[in-house]
Amino acid sequence: MRRLKRRKQDMIDDICTMVQIDSRRGEPQDRMPFGIGPANALEKALEICKREGLPTKNVDGYMGYGSFGNSEEYIGIIGHVDVVEVGDGWIDPPFSAAIHDGRIWGRGALDDKGPLFAAMYGMLALKDLEFSQNSDTYHLWDK
Repeated sequence: MRRLKRRKQDMIDDICTMVQIDSRRGEPQDRMPFGIGPANALEKALEICKREGLPTKNVDGYMGYGSFGNSEEYIGIIGHVDVVEVGDGWIDPPFSAAIHDGRIWGRGALDDKGPLFAAMYGMLALKDLEFSQNSDTYHLWDK
């Protein structure tokens, strides 16, 4: 249980790290079909998975995944790490990942970096608890 409690702060830190990446679409480049911002976010997401001991794959910059398990069946957790344009009306800078009243504020915190990493940490909790399943779990990111 201590490991799970410690993971809560890790999850918050990783969500903040992801929100701080300006991942608005840009000009396509080699192996970066959506531009440098989404490519940086994808690489950071895969780096976090690797740090947690998950095998990863970057699929030509279009998507990537981290997985755990060892089966021919899959459970997919799907999300994206790119964001739309910033817009007006921000109290804090949109990529600051400011925390107010226990909430993370910033572009991508709700759509979709926060939920994506919350799901990933749920998967890691199952891994920590040595949950045995009949199917692999894949955590997929696009852009």
